[in-house]
Amino acid sequence: MTSPQDWTQCIRDWKRDAASLSYEEALQAVDLLLADLQSDSVPLADLQKQVVHGEIYLNHCEALLKAVEASVVQLDPENLQPVSDSTPDDA
Repeated sequence: MTSPQDWTQCIRDWKRDAASLSYEEALQAVDLLLADLQSDSVPLADLQKQVVHGEIYLNHCEALLKAVEASVVQLDPENLQPVSDSTPDDA
């Protein structure tokens, strides 16, 4: 069984590894982990580790998507200029 210190170090390493990956690379890592889980090749003792490892990659993917979403600029269809977030009151 893995000690809490080892478990914490694994999570820290996985997060550092995930942070260095692009969205596509992290998604591929999730796909590989999922394939292992679905093939029954992962020993029962390692299931939780694999699930947590996958969650870290998925969280990284979600953070990257949110960052891209936040940077997307909406355009006004009339003049194709960026739409301002604040609209003046007409009252």
